[in-house]
Amino acid sequence: MDREYGTFQKPKKVRIVVEKCPKNEAGRACHCHEVGQVFTFDFERCPQDFCAAAFHSLWPQLRVLELGGRHPWDSQEGVTRVACPDPGKPTIFRIETYEED
Repeated sequence: MDREYGTFQKPKKVRIVVEKCPKNEAGRACHCHEVGQVFTFDFERCPQDFCAAAFHSLWPQLRVLELGGRHPWDSQEGVTRVACPDPGKPTIFRIETYEED
């Protein structure tokens, strides 16, 4: 049986920016990341030197933006924010799509 499928949108380029690294009660900040770090997301691979626990939390939102979607809470198209799962010092990541120069 011959089926006709719709066209698929090419995934967008996505990067992860470390936006905020608060300190916990003992004065310790995130042991994996620093404010201002930028990581590029390559489809399904965790970026090198990126916290695996944080990546697990970011994965669904990465896929949404990569495929052109948007969350109801996003104030800007192509940008969302996600916190890592560490309740003592939740690092905040900004996920954003970008165009290559």
